[in-house]
Amino acid sequence: MTWTRTRTCFAACIIALALTPADAMADPHDLICCGAEQVFVTTLERPQEKKWVWQATQSPSIPSEFHKRFRTTDDCKPYEDELLLITSSSGGVALIDRSTKESQFFAVSKNAHSACLLPGRQLAVASSTGGDQVQFFNRDDNQKPAAVVQAIPLLGAHGTVWDAKRQCLWALGEKELLALVADTKSAAQERWTVRSRTPLPSNGGHDLSPNRDGKQLFVTTDTQVLKFDCDTLAFAVADGFGDQAKVKSVDRNVASDRIVFHQATAENWWSDTIRFTDGKKLKLADERLYKVRWDTPLRSPESDSRQ
Repeated sequence: MTWTRTRTCFAACIIALALTPADAMADPHDLICCGAEQVFVTTLERPQEKKWVWQATQSPSIPSEFHKRFRTTDDCKPYEDELLLITSSSGGVALIDRSTKESQFFAVSKNAHSACLLPGRQLAVASSTGGDQVQFFNRDDNQKPAAVVQAIPLLGAHGTVWDAKRQCLWALGEKELLALVADTKSAAQERWTVRSRTPLPSNGGHDLSPNRDGKQLFVTTDTQVLKFDCDTLAFAVADGFGDQAKVKSVDRNVASDRIVFHQATAENWWSDTIRFTDGKKLKLADERLYKVRWDTPLRSPESDSRQ
Protein backbone atom coordinates (compact mmCIF):
# COMPACT_ATOMS: atom_id res chain seq x y z
CA MET A 1 0.00 0.00 0.00
CA THR A 2 1.40 3.41 -0.97
CA TRP A 3 1.73 6.32 1.48
CA THR A 4 -0.97 8.20 -0.42
CA ARG A 5 -3.41 5.33 -0.09
CA THR A 6 -2.48 4.92 3.56
CA ARG A 7 -3.20 8.59 4.27
CA THR A 8 -6.52 8.37 2.37
CA CYS A 9 -7.66 5.30 4.30
CA PHE A 10 -6.58 6.87 7.59
CA ALA A 11 -8.55 10.04 6.84
CA ALA A 12 -11.62 7.99 5.90
CA CYS A 13 -11.39 6.10 9.20
CA ILE A 14 -11.15 9.36 11.17
CA ILE A 15 -14.24 10.73 9.39
CA ALA A 16 -16.15 7.51 9.99
CA LEU A 17 -15.29 7.62 13.70
CA ALA A 18 -16.36 11.26 13.91
CA LEU A 19 -19.77 10.56 12.37
CA THR A 20 -22.12 9.55 15.16
CA PRO A 21 -25.39 7.74 14.32
CA ALA A 22 -27.19 11.08 14.78
CA ASP A 23 -24.92 12.77 12.23
CA ALA A 24 -25.60 10.09 9.66
CA MET A 25 -29.31 9.54 10.34
CA ALA A 26 -31.29 12.01 8.22
CA ASP A 27 -30.92 11.93 4.44
CA PRO A 28 -33.13 14.27 2.37
CA HIS A 29 -33.33 11.63 -0.38
CA ASP A 30 -34.91 9.09 1.98
CA LEU A 31 -38.60 8.73 2.83
CA ILE A 32 -40.28 8.38 6.23
CA CYS A 33 -43.44 6.27 6.19
CA CYS A 34 -46.21 5.59 8.68
CA GLY A 35 -49.60 3.92 8.80
CA ALA A 36 -49.38 0.80 10.92
CA GLU A 37 -47.58 0.39 14.26
CA GLN A 38 -44.15 0.72 12.63
CA VAL A 39 -42.75 4.06 11.50
CA PHE A 40 -39.87 3.45 9.14
CA VAL A 41 -37.35 5.08 6.81
CA THR A 42 -36.70 3.68 3.35
CA THR A 43 -34.64 4.64 0.31
CA LEU A 44 -35.67 5.35 -3.25
CA GLU A 45 -33.26 2.71 -4.52
CA ARG A 46 -34.41 -0.10 -2.20
CA PRO A 47 -37.92 0.78 -1.00
CA GLN A 48 -38.59 -2.72 0.34
CA GLU A 49 -35.65 -2.45 2.75
CA LYS A 50 -36.20 -0.54 5.99
CA LYS A 51 -33.23 1.64 6.87
CA TRP A 52 -34.63 2.60 10.30
CA VAL A 53 -37.69 1.37 12.22
CA TRP A 54 -39.52 2.53 15.33
CA GLN A 55 -42.50 1.25 17.27
CA ALA A 56 -43.71 2.10 20.75
CA THR A 57 -42.28 -1.05 22.37
CA GLN A 58 -38.78 0.29 21.61
CA SER A 59 -39.25 3.34 23.85
CA PRO A 60 -39.13 2.24 27.53
CA SER A 61 -40.27 5.69 28.68
CA ILE A 62 -43.69 5.00 27.09
CA PRO A 63 -45.51 2.85 29.66
CA SER A 64 -46.43 -0.57 28.29
CA GLU A 65 -50.14 0.02 28.88
CA PHE A 66 -49.95 2.86 26.33
CA HIS A 67 -48.22 0.92 23.54
CA LYS A 68 -51.65 0.25 22.02
CA ARG A 69 -51.95 4.01 21.49
CA PHE A 70 -49.57 3.65 18.54
CA ARG A 71 -51.22 0.81 16.60
CA THR A 72 -52.15 3.13 13.71
CA THR A 73 -49.57 5.86 13.20
CA ASP A 74 -50.72 8.74 11.00
CA ASP A 75 -47.94 11.33 10.86
CA CYS A 76 -44.14 11.30 11.11
CA LYS A 77 -42.44 14.72 11.01
CA PRO A 78 -38.63 14.92 11.18
CA TYR A 79 -37.03 17.79 13.11
CA GLU A 80 -33.42 18.86 13.46
CA ASP A 81 -31.34 17.31 16.27
CA GLU A 82 -32.51 13.90 15.03
CA LEU A 83 -36.02 14.20 16.42
CA LEU A 84 -39.12 12.58 14.95
CA LEU A 85 -42.61 13.68 15.97
CA ILE A 86 -45.13 10.85 15.67
CA THR A 87 -48.93 10.88 16.05
CA SER A 88 -51.42 8.04 15.98
CA SER A 89 -55.16 7.84 15.41
CA SER A 90 -55.09 5.24 18.20
CA GLY A 91 -54.51 8.18 20.53
CA GLY A 92 -50.76 8.59 21.02
CA VAL A 93 -48.21 11.38 20.49
CA ALA A 94 -44.44 10.89 20.91
CA LEU A 95 -41.30 12.91 20.22
CA ILE A 96 -38.57 10.38 19.46
CA ASP A 97 -34.80 10.68 19.56
CA ARG A 98 -33.92 8.77 16.41
CA SER A 99 -30.42 7.79 17.53
CA THR A 100 -31.67 6.04 20.69
CA LYS A 101 -35.37 5.50 19.82
CA GLU A 102 -36.16 6.95 23.24
CA SER A 103 -39.25 9.12 23.73
CA GLN A 104 -38.53 12.67 24.92
CA PHE A 105 -42.23 13.49 25.19
CA PHE A 106 -45.36 11.36 25.36
CA ALA A 107 -49.04 12.33 25.49
CA VAL A 108 -52.48 10.88 24.89
CA SER A 109 -54.72 12.73 22.43
CA LYS A 110 -57.93 11.32 21.03
CA ASN A 111 -57.58 10.46 17.32
CA ALA A 112 -54.34 12.46 17.08
CA HIS A 113 -53.63 13.21 13.41
CA SER A 114 -50.81 15.75 13.40
CA ALA A 115 -48.48 17.61 15.75
CA CYS A 116 -45.79 20.27 15.60
CA LEU A 117 -43.24 21.92 17.86
CA LEU A 118 -43.90 25.50 18.97
CA PRO A 119 -41.90 28.32 20.60
CA GLY A 120 -41.61 28.33 24.36
CA ARG A 121 -41.07 24.55 24.43
CA GLN A 122 -44.73 23.96 23.59
CA LEU A 123 -46.21 21.36 21.31
CA ALA A 124 -49.53 21.41 19.41
CA VAL A 125 -51.62 18.38 18.47
CA ALA A 126 -54.58 18.13 16.10
CA SER A 127 -57.09 15.92 17.93
CA SER A 128 -59.47 14.82 15.18
CA THR A 129 -62.98 13.34 15.12
CA GLY A 130 -64.12 12.71 18.67
CA GLY A 131 -61.61 15.22 20.00
CA ASP A 132 -62.29 18.07 17.55
CA GLN A 133 -59.73 20.48 18.96
CA VAL A 134 -56.17 21.73 18.78
CA GLN A 135 -54.45 20.76 22.02
CA PHE A 136 -51.38 22.42 23.52
CA PHE A 137 -48.80 20.72 25.73
CA ASN A 138 -45.64 21.68 27.58
CA ARG A 139 -42.85 19.75 25.85
CA ASP A 140 -40.95 19.51 29.17
CA ASP A 141 -43.89 17.92 31.00
CA ASN A 142 -42.41 14.71 32.41
CA GLN A 143 -45.74 13.13 33.27
CA LYS A 144 -46.55 9.89 31.44
CA PRO A 145 -48.72 11.01 29.67
CA ALA A 146 -48.28 14.79 29.60
CA ALA A 147 -51.22 17.04 30.48
CA VAL A 148 -53.13 19.32 28.10
CA VAL A 149 -52.55 22.97 29.05
CA GLN A 150 -54.98 24.55 26.56
CA ALA A 151 -57.43 23.44 23.86
CA ILE A 152 -59.07 25.36 21.00
CA PRO A 153 -62.13 23.81 19.31
CA LEU A 154 -61.68 22.77 15.68
CA LEU A 155 -64.07 20.35 14.01
CA GLY A 156 -62.21 17.39 12.53
CA ALA A 157 -58.77 18.79 13.39
CA HIS A 158 -56.25 17.12 11.09
CA GLY A 159 -53.17 19.29 10.47
CA THR A 160 -50.71 21.58 12.26
CA VAL A 161 -47.81 23.65 10.86
CA TRP A 162 -45.75 26.27 12.69
CA ASP A 163 -45.03 29.34 10.53
CA ALA A 164 -41.93 31.08 11.91
CA LYS A 165 -42.10 33.91 9.37
CA ARG A 166 -45.61 34.93 10.41
CA GLN A 167 -45.29 33.71 13.99
CA CYS A 168 -48.49 31.71 13.79
CA LEU A 169 -49.72 28.15 13.99
CA TRP A 170 -51.78 26.97 11.03
CA ALA A 171 -54.38 24.39 12.05
CA LEU A 172 -56.47 22.47 9.51
CA GLY A 173 -59.97 21.25 10.27
CA GLU A 174 -62.75 19.56 8.34
CA LYS A 175 -64.11 22.80 6.90
CA GLU A 176 -61.64 25.59 7.72
CA LEU A 177 -58.01 26.57 8.18
CA LEU A 178 -57.19 28.55 11.32
CA ALA A 179 -54.28 30.87 12.04
CA LEU A 180 -53.52 30.75 15.77
CA VAL A 181 -51.23 33.21 17.54
CA ALA A 182 -49.81 33.51 21.03
CA ASP A 183 -51.25 36.45 22.97
CA THR A 184 -48.18 36.87 25.19
CA LYS A 185 -44.44 36.52 24.75
CA SER A 186 -44.01 34.86 28.14
CA ALA A 187 -43.41 31.14 27.60
CA ALA A 188 -44.68 30.39 31.09
CA GLN A 189 -48.04 32.04 30.38
CA GLU A 190 -48.34 31.62 26.64
CA ARG A 191 -51.94 31.29 25.48
CA TRP A 192 -53.19 30.86 21.93
CA THR A 193 -56.05 32.65 20.19
CA VAL A 194 -57.62 32.54 16.72
CA ARG A 195 -56.37 35.28 14.40
CA SER A 196 -58.21 34.17 11.25
CA ARG A 197 -60.57 31.51 9.92
CA THR A 198 -60.47 30.64 6.21
CA PRO A 199 -63.17 28.33 4.79
CA LEU A 200 -61.89 25.44 2.66
CA PRO A 201 -62.98 25.21 -1.01
CA SER A 202 -64.09 21.61 -0.34
CA ASN A 203 -64.86 19.62 2.80
CA GLY A 204 -62.69 17.13 4.59
CA GLY A 205 -59.44 18.94 5.36
CA HIS A 206 -56.79 16.27 5.75
CA ASP A 207 -53.08 16.95 5.27
CA LEU A 208 -51.32 20.23 5.94
CA SER A 209 -47.65 20.62 5.01
CA PRO A 210 -45.29 23.49 4.17
CA ASN A 211 -44.33 24.04 0.55
CA ARG A 212 -40.98 25.07 2.08
CA ASP A 213 -40.93 28.29 0.09
CA GLY A 214 -41.97 30.51 3.01
CA LYS A 215 -45.13 31.50 1.15
CA GLN A 216 -47.51 28.57 0.70
CA LEU A 217 -48.90 25.45 2.33
CA PHE A 218 -50.16 22.25 0.76
CA VAL A 219 -53.70 21.39 1.85
CA THR A 220 -55.54 18.20 0.96
CA THR A 221 -59.27 17.61 1.32
CA ASP A 222 -61.54 14.66 0.55
CA THR A 223 -61.54 15.59 -3.15
CA GLN A 224 -58.72 18.07 -3.82
CA VAL A 225 -55.03 18.94 -3.41
CA LEU A 226 -54.64 22.68 -2.90
CA LYS A 227 -52.03 25.34 -2.33
CA PHE A 228 -52.75 28.03 0.25
CA ASP A 229 -51.15 31.48 0.09
CA CYS A 230 -50.27 32.42 3.66
CA ASP A 231 -50.42 36.17 2.93
CA THR A 232 -53.54 36.49 0.81
CA LEU A 233 -55.35 33.56 2.49
CA ALA A 234 -56.34 32.29 -0.98
CA PHE A 235 -56.58 28.70 -2.20
CA ALA A 236 -55.72 27.32 -5.65
CA VAL A 237 -55.65 23.80 -7.05
CA ALA A 238 -52.07 22.50 -6.81
CA ASP A 239 -50.19 21.94 -10.06
CA GLY A 240 -49.53 18.31 -10.88
CA PHE A 241 -52.59 17.04 -9.06
CA GLY A 242 -55.82 18.44 -10.41
CA ASP A 243 -58.82 17.41 -8.35
CA GLN A 244 -57.68 14.15 -6.74
CA ALA A 245 -59.57 12.36 -3.98
CA LYS A 246 -58.22 10.66 -0.84
CA VAL A 247 -54.72 12.14 -0.95
CA LYS A 248 -53.48 11.59 2.59
CA SER A 249 -50.15 13.42 2.45
CA VAL A 250 -48.08 15.72 0.23
CA ASP A 251 -44.46 16.70 0.79
CA ARG A 252 -42.00 18.69 -1.33
CA ASN A 253 -38.25 18.09 -1.41
CA VAL A 254 -36.57 21.49 -1.70
CA ALA A 255 -33.27 20.11 -3.00
CA SER A 256 -34.78 18.15 -5.89
CA ASP A 257 -38.14 19.99 -6.16
CA ARG A 258 -39.70 16.54 -6.25
CA ILE A 259 -43.11 16.05 -4.62
CA VAL A 260 -44.03 12.78 -2.95
CA PHE A 261 -47.62 11.98 -2.00
CA HIS A 262 -49.73 9.16 -0.71
CA GLN A 263 -53.19 8.39 -2.02
CA ALA A 264 -55.44 5.81 -0.39
CA THR A 265 -57.32 3.21 -2.39
CA ALA A 266 -61.00 3.69 -3.13
CA GLU A 267 -61.90 1.06 -0.53
CA ASN A 268 -59.47 1.85 2.30
CA TRP A 269 -57.66 4.60 4.20
CA TRP A 270 -54.34 3.07 3.16
CA SER A 271 -52.44 1.73 0.17
CA ASP A 272 -49.11 -0.02 -0.45
CA THR A 273 -47.87 2.54 -2.99
CA ILE A 274 -45.78 5.72 -2.70
CA ARG A 275 -46.48 8.17 -5.53
CA PHE A 276 -44.70 11.16 -7.06
CA THR A 277 -46.07 13.97 -9.21
CA ASP A 278 -43.60 13.02 -11.95
CA GLY A 279 -45.58 9.80 -12.37
CA LYS A 280 -43.13 7.43 -10.68
CA LYS A 281 -44.40 4.92 -8.11
CA LEU A 282 -42.83 2.75 -5.42
CA LYS A 283 -44.78 -0.31 -4.34
CA LEU A 284 -44.17 -1.61 -0.82
CA ALA A 285 -45.79 -5.03 -0.67
CA ASP A 286 -47.75 -5.83 2.52
CA GLU A 287 -47.47 -2.28 3.90
CA ARG A 288 -50.39 -0.12 4.99
CA LEU A 289 -49.20 3.38 4.21
CA TYR A 290 -50.95 6.54 5.36
CA LYS A 291 -48.46 9.42 5.21
CA VAL A 292 -45.06 9.71 3.55
CA ARG A 293 -42.55 12.49 4.28
CA TRP A 294 -39.14 13.33 2.86
CA ASP A 295 -36.46 12.92 5.52
CA THR A 296 -35.74 16.65 5.49
CA PRO A 297 -35.76 17.92 9.10
CA LEU A 298 -37.86 20.93 9.98
CA ARG A 299 -36.20 23.69 11.96
CA SER A 300 -37.11 23.82 15.60
CA PRO A 301 -38.82 27.02 16.83
CA GLU A 302 -35.87 27.50 19.22
CA SER A 303 -33.50 27.72 16.24
CA ASP A 304 -35.73 30.26 14.51
CA SER A 305 -35.91 32.42 17.63
CA ARG A 306 -32.10 32.50 17.90
CA GLN A 307 -31.70 34.06 14.44
